Amino acid sequence: MMIRYWNPIEEADAIRHQLDRLFEGMVDADPSTVQWSPAIEVWDKGNVLVLKAFLPGVSADDLDIQVTRKSISLSGQRHVEELPDNTKRLYSDIRYGQFHRATKLPVEVQNTKVEASFEQGILTLTLPKVETEQNKVVKINLAGTPAIDAADNAATD
Repeated sequence: MMIRYWNPIEEADAIRHQLDRLFEGMVDADPSTVQWSPAIEVWDKGNVLVLKAFLPGVSADDLDIQVTRKSISLSGQRHVEELPDNTKRLYSDIRYGQFHRATKLPVEVQNTKVEASFEQGILTLTLPKVETEQNKVVKINLAGTPAIDAADNAATD
């Protein structure tokens, strides 16, 4: 029977080497082909929603913003920074290339009245909520009786 002593430091070192080999391949990949998604926040301020998207290194010309009554779609591109001659990128956590982010909104908004600002890499969209229809007249039919029209009732009142 062979007795083998366990060395936790040696095991941790072996795992670290395996992880290093795994991530080395990612650094060598072309950074312009990696997809990424910007971080966003959505706030409810009563009569408006505010959406903030964090887009450092993205120019306003490279943004495409589409807003429907129920959702927002952000897409664009962050370009790889050109390095001077005799310079090699050794490591980068920054994602470059195309991005896309779509999110459903918790309430409907007036997409024709959206206000936008883009300062220091932060996109801020102010989205006015749809005003709920008040005093909406609904036609109700009872089985076997003629329909009662709200306009007819208004004339007799």
